[in-house]
Amino acid sequence: MKKCPQCGFENQPHNQFCKQCGAKLTADENQPMTREAAKEKNSKQKRKVIYLVIAIILILILVLFGIAQATGKHSSKLSSSDTSKTEKKVSSTAKEAPRSPASTSANVASSSSERQTTVQTMPDVDTKNLTTHQVNRWVYANIMADWNKNNTNEPPLTSADQDAFIFNQSTDDQGCVEIQVQENHQSAFMKSIHAYPESTPTIGWYRINAQGYLQEGTPGSDNWNTIAQNYQEP
Repeated sequence: MKKCPQCGFENQPHNQFCKQCGAKLTADENQPMTREAAKEKNSKQKRKVIYLVIAIILILILVLFGIAQATGKHSSKLSSSDTSKTEKKVSSTAKEAPRSPASTSANVASSSSERQTTVQTMPDVDTKNLTTHQVNRWVYANIMADWNKNNTNEPPLTSADQDAFIFNQSTDDQGCVEIQVQENHQSAFMKSIHAYPESTPTIGWYRINAQGYLQEGTPGSDNWNTIAQNYQEP
């Protein structure tokens, strides 16, 4: 029975309002809850817990984001300060040891020239037992040096421009290796100097004699001049 809180009248359990005074009846707390009511109550409690967990997670994310932002700004300020100090130190050092523009330009030009034209002598290489590749490199080293010396108005040859020439090797009657050198007018270097594309002129003959010396001359004759005794590469 439901007892009216206003007048004390005993009402049926299913009544929502008091039959005596019409007051709204409240649920009897001592009366056991129905299964549906219990499920609803549990569901509401679970939702409250979920909402609370989500709220806590969002708050933590915002706090961590704020900390990260503050730390980043602080690091940026420190980095900027260190960079400024380094620049000032470099500037101060430059003032203590000034270099004239002319001297700097000369050094850069000298370094560039050395990279392009330097020929490396390698006396430890046995010139009597060279590979085909080594023979061609030795010949090209001398061609490159002569070109850069005698063609100052043309682009310089570099160690990477060996394909500007064709090397044909053969063996003469004395067992010496002869090398015919032709210009490769299809190469990028020869195209850059506008060489006639339909020709491959011979620019010289070289050989390695029995002593392992590199010579330049005329095939089929004794007119050979030694131009290098030690192996060289560009």
